[in-house]
Order: sequence, then C-alpha cells, then structure tokens
Amino acid sequence: MKTQTRKQRKKHTCWPWIVMILIMILVIAAAVHSMMRQASNADSSAAQSSSVSQAHPAPAQESEPTATPVPTATPEPELATDRPITTEEAAEMDALLDSMPGSISVWIQDIGSGLTYTYKPDNGFYCASTLKAPYALWLCQRDEEGLLDLDAAVGSESGWDLIYPLIAHSSNGAAHDLGAMWPGSLDTGFSDFLTELGFASPEGCEVVEDGIHGWVTGADGGRAMRALYDYFETGTENALELQEAFLSADHDLLYCPAPAAKKYGSWDQALHDMAIVYAERPYIISMFTDWGDQEVSFPEEGRERMQQVGQLAAEIILND
Repeated sequence: MKTQTRKQRKKHTCWPWIVMILIMILVIAAAVHSMMRQASNADSSAAQSSSVSQAHPAPAQESEPTATPVPTATPEPELATDRPITTEEAAEMDALLDSMPGSISVWIQDIGSGLTYTYKPDNGFYCASTLKAPYALWLCQRDEEGLLDLDAAVGSESGWDLIYPLIAHSSNGAAHDLGAMWPGSLDTGFSDFLTELGFASPEGCEVVEDGIHGWVTGADGGRAMRALYDYFETGTENALELQEAFLSADHDLLYCPAPAAKKYGSWDQALHDMAIVYAERPYIISMFTDWGDQEVSFPEEGRERMQQVGQLAAEIILND
C-alpha cells in the first residue's frame, strides 16, 4: 500500500476547512441578500404609502356646524298714517260699512292727532244742505275781514238773524235769502275757498238765490268740519256765535256720545251727516250716502244704519 507523503496529508487535511469556509460565505451572502430584499420591500411599501397619502389626503376636520339663522319675524303691517285705529278696528268698521247697501263715503278724524280713517272717500253725492256749513264759515270769515257785513239787513232780518236757522234748522229760506245777498259761487270766490279746504269738485259748488248746487264726498264734509273746528278754536265773537248755531242742531242721524256741532243734508239720493263730537277725545265724523228720499227728511232705515256707524266710531275712538 502506497504511503501518503506529509504534503499529501496536509492537502487532504485542509480541504474540509475550505469547504466549510465556502459554505459559510454562501450562507452569509444569502443572509445579506435576504436583508437587502427586505429593506427594498420596506422602502417600496413606504413609498407606496406616501403616494397614497398624497393622492388621497385625509379629509380635513369639519368645522363646527353653523347655527341655522333664525328668520326675522315679519313685522305687522303698519297702519297708514291717515288711520287713527288699529288694523283690526279698521277691518271691523270696513265690514260694517260693506254690509250696508248703496253708495257710502265716510271720513273720521281724531282731532288730537289729526289721523283719519276713510272709507271710499272719493264716492260723490249731491251736496244737499251740507254745503250750508262751509258757506256759513265763508260768510263769517269775510265779515271779520270787512268784505261784507252780517249785521246788514237781508230782507226784514239781519244776516246774523239768518245764520242761526241756516245751520241749526237747515232753513232753505235762510239759504235763499243769504245766497241772494251774498252769493257763494265761482265768481265771488266761494269755489276758491272750497279749493283751499281740499274739496274734490269745488267749481260746481254754490249757494245762490235759486238754490244749492254741488257734488261732494264724505271727505269734503270731514274737511269742512275740521275747518270749522279750527275756526271755533279762535274764540272770536263770530266763531263762538257760529259754533252755538252748530251745537243747536236738533237732528239725530249719526250717533254722537257727547255734545256735537252738526250739519245734515237730505234729498233724493242724498242722506248725509257730519259732526264735531266734543268728547273727552274730540273727533270728527262725516258720512255721506245715497239713501235719501225727497219726501222724507230722515228715512228710518238710513237713520238706523248711521246710528250703528256712529256708535262703532265712538267705541273705537273713545276706547282706543
């Protein structure tokens, strides 16, 4: 048997170590490769996560919900400045007047405030004897201005002797005599006077020898009575004497809860009344209608309706 030399033994002895070293190198290389792959996967996952975060950012936190604003309450409609009563009271007066037949025009003024309620203020009617009221005012003021003399004789009486029955008793005879002496017409300036009072159709209104003519409204009647109220407040001798004539009127068409300076008018298709009511809260009421009858000065049905309107007006104004 052939004997191995020392060199050969040494060669055989080293080979296992070399194999072991190679194996260890391979194991280490495999481990390093595995670690590198894991690191690469981690970077890729982080990059992917960052990409997703940028493409789909987290929704911003919602702000606190804004409270729904409370709607502002719609204010109650204010009454027009020409009304002295509430909306409900005006509706009550409207309903009463709406229930009545024919044509009606009403004007009611609270004297203290000057505020006014109206119902169909433009409805027109034959004036009848209501025109005697502004005519008497016109005569008294012209007398004070020295443009005429009411102490002068008019037939067998003086002008002043005729003023009282003209108003207190609505005397047509007194109207004819005064109209003959001092005609109230377009030519004499009476129409201009009515224009200043605010009458709707002053040109056709006249008190002359042959009678009384004119087309007027409930508002015209109210304005005439307001002018008379202001005149009475001057306290002149003429004013006080004329006021006494109006306070002595003895008819009862419109209900008045206190002493009243009044003037009515009655004829075919015309039944009117207007008054200054001297209550604790003084007011003016004027009501013109087409309920008149030439044969009856105060038709009962018309009087009853006017009493109802006067009563409601008193309740509204005096209890307001």
